Amino acid sequence: MEKKEALPLQMECTMFFQSNPYMIESLAGLENRLGRRKEDLQPVLELLVQQGIIRKTGKEPKSLYRYNEPMVITEMNIPDTLESP
Repeated sequence: MEKKEALPLQMECTMFFQSNPYMIESLAGLENRLGRRKEDLQPVLELLVQQGIIRKTGKEPKSLYRYNEPMVITEMNIPDTLESP
């Protein structure tokens, strides 16, 4: 698969996992759900794992994939005194 073909599949997989954040799925399951070939999905999934978008557990061929919820910072530390110029 060429790079220009991989980007739309990368976006499709990212959106699929974001839309189903609690789903855990195998490569074969993703092949069925997305209607894509394993050969095309495998490198895209590995890239998304490297980017931290999804998590992979287990070893091939029984690996499972799930969305990796981004960390959200809810508090900010603001110093009591700010220096003025």
